[in-house]
Amino acid sequence: MTDTRTHIRLARTFALMLVATLVIPSAAAGDIRPTDVLGEVAVSSTAGLEKIAPDVTLPSGILETSDGEVLWARDGDAERAMASTTKVMTAIVVLDSELDLEKIVTVPPEATKVGESGVGLTTGQELTIRQLLEAMLVHSGNDAAFTLAIRTSGTLEAFVAAMNEKAEELSLLHSHFTNPHGLDEPGHHTSAADLATMARYAMGNDDFRDMVGQTEVRIPTASGSRKFDASNLLIGSFTGATGVKTGWTSDAGYCLVASAERGGIELFAVILGTKSEGARFVQAKRLLEWGFRHYTIKQVTSAEETAALVAVTDYLDRTVTAVVAESTSTPVYDVRGEITLKADVTEALAAPIAQGQRLGTLTVEQGGRLLAQVPIVAAEGVAAPTFWEGLKIGVTRLWRKMFGGELQAAPVTLM
Repeated sequence: MTDTRTHIRLARTFALMLVATLVIPSAAAGDIRPTDVLGEVAVSSTAGLEKIAPDVTLPSGILETSDGEVLWARDGDAERAMASTTKVMTAIVVLDSELDLEKIVTVPPEATKVGESGVGLTTGQELTIRQLLEAMLVHSGNDAAFTLAIRTSGTLEAFVAAMNEKAEELSLLHSHFTNPHGLDEPGHHTSAADLATMARYAMGNDDFRDMVGQTEVRIPTASGSRKFDASNLLIGSFTGATGVKTGWTSDAGYCLVASAERGGIELFAVILGTKSEGARFVQAKRLLEWGFRHYTIKQVTSAEETAALVAVTDYLDRTVTAVVAESTSTPVYDVRGEITLKADVTEALAAPIAQGQRLGTLTVEQGGRLLAQVPIVAAEGVAAPTFWEGLKIGVTRLWRKMFGGELQAAPVTLM
């Protein structure tokens, strides 16, 4: 039975994406807009960027890394209706309240009257907070969202106030909430950039991450339980998909906050305002695939690579080899251009010098952006001259001062 359900879900996913692909212009159509940016650079302002920019068809969206670096954006700060992506913030407020997720909650009568997307909760029904969160996040239950709001804050007004306080705490400059479920109301809006911030914050909670990664959820009923499929069709069908939340209303259009992880990199894509259910998934896939092609982990330094030769001042012609202390790998966004290495190493140093002693720093940059800093150290130790060695060196140095010659080895920088 489980395999049959999985096949049905995958068939629905494929059908929706196939239809969306047929009605959406292909990537060759060149849907690049004046508001598109790559990193902090407007695509239209720099020659060549249009050729590598992602070709997606949507009014507003953003692609970010797990640490908040913007890889691509289109009208990322535009304030728009958010539909059920609201429930990301609802879950944040509930989970940050540190309630016992196994605590039993009774469904209030008002929750059954919210309407639109729901999981069929009935007045007086008892569920755990965890079950309500799953119903809200996996299948987008408005009734579950309302029940959680009342249980967390006592009144709808108090919960909405908590949502807006959290928005301020997270520096969401373009978000304002009037309800916990996302149905269209005046003053209820967010932006693609704010939704990405919310999603990144929420995914830092293990319970949230586990819930939005589920392909289905079971909700208790009077006669047993009822299964609901995840509204996010990328879960289980797109390689590496980890979350997060779908949404739709007449004002918002079709929306999706999608995340995926591959090769140690997690990306967050926000799609706002597509015209069909399947289109939001197609656009999210395009955006995420583009991100994984252009933002990859690369080795930028190699351990024991020679950075410089440092003069040892106690000797006439002695140097110590300065090497990179460790190999370093870091995410690199290829759109930013070439990677540069710059070694800042002391030119001369008196003995004794210990093996592994810090001699400087290797700085790795890309387009003026710091990627890494790695110690540069002595590859070998150098002992101080003995008395007789020192005497000989002193005499030779005096001779060279009078008649010419190098007083010590010349430093050499190789990076």
